[in-house]
Amino acid sequence: MGDKMKIFNTRTGAKEDFISQDPFEVKAYVCGPTVYDLCHVGHARTYINFDVLKRYLTSLGYTVIHIQNFTDIDEKIDQRAKKEGISPREVAERFIKEYFFDMDSLNVTRATRYTKASEYVPKIIKITEQLLKLGYAYRSGDTIYFDVEAAGGFGELVKDIKGAVVDEIRTSGKKSPFDFVLWKVTGEGFDSPFGRGVPGWHTECVAMSMDNLGEVLDIHWGGKDLIYPHHECEALIAKALTGKRFVRYWVHNDFVLFKGEKMSKSSGGRAYIREVLKKYPAEVLRTWILSSNYRTKIEFSEESLREAQSLYEKMSRAAARTRGNEEMGQCAKDYAELFMSALDDDLETGQALSIMEELSDRVLEGRVEGAWRIFSLVETILGIKIRPTR
Repeated sequence: MGDKMKIFNTRTGAKEDFISQDPFEVKAYVCGPTVYDLCHVGHARTYINFDVLKRYLTSLGYTVIHIQNFTDIDEKIDQRAKKEGISPREVAERFIKEYFFDMDSLNVTRATRYTKASEYVPKIIKITEQLLKLGYAYRSGDTIYFDVEAAGGFGELVKDIKGAVVDEIRTSGKKSPFDFVLWKVTGEGFDSPFGRGVPGWHTECVAMSMDNLGEVLDIHWGGKDLIYPHHECEALIAKALTGKRFVRYWVHNDFVLFKGEKMSKSSGGRAYIREVLKKYPAEVLRTWILSSNYRTKIEFSEESLREAQSLYEKMSRAAARTRGNEEMGQCAKDYAELFMSALDDDLETGQALSIMEELSDRVLEGRVEGAWRIFSLVETILGIKIRPTR
């Protein structure tokens, strides 16, 4: 299975044949949101594209073990809790529920398991103790740092790391500006042998992924902004613990731009999913996101959404014309092969939708019959529900 599929591996900077550790199972971890606000279209792109990969792998016969976390330990959560006069936990739980509302609206299939950083603090503490014992961590004042140089240095995902250091250089008390926090004693948060405090972000994901998927993952997916420092640090922590390469295929989607800038909660430049869905059906937003390969930047605009709506409506009309006819003629089979070949090539959803647009035109012109099974692939693999039209 999957012997034809190629996927772009950030680690090598190239498309590679996808070969999982187990020929029948894929172990995948996806970095989830920090739950202090509603999800925007940038989040939708991450989770919709991974959802398509999962659906596609499932169609090939794999069982996909999909773990996704919620970061529910964060200063932004604390700040919102203080502003609203409620507990950080109440803030996190509220926005976890809002996340599910948005993703269910977008037909994103649920993960095998969702994890919360707060539930893994004991495991994070054990990892920190182990790293100290192995000589890959040290204490400086109220902070326990990971010793990057002792662990062999960065380079798993970012080859020229010097240009990536920003705020770390300004932090005193570290052996190296690259060293990062494993535990910070703050007097608040969680009890630990190091003092009451909070864990470092990078250790959280290592604890959650390894506990649920083992020492080596097949796929680790996330937004491009997570390559450094988050995923680079994860990779080094895991290797220090096990001596093994942590992830076989690191996969990252590029940004959604809003007025030329990366869409984000912190910048204020964002379009909330539910606000978009007040104007457009969820199928249209999903069609727009999948109209480009996940590794390209896309600009959010009304014009692009209207174009996606036009494509979606055309596919719906064509599907209605051929609905129920399970027999495929040779022409339809050729289009089905082109559709699957596009997905084999690093999940080229944009190309797959272009193929569907061409097929839709030919169906509406009466030149192709028996194409319903191809439109059903749009539903089952791309996750775009085709609504019947008059």
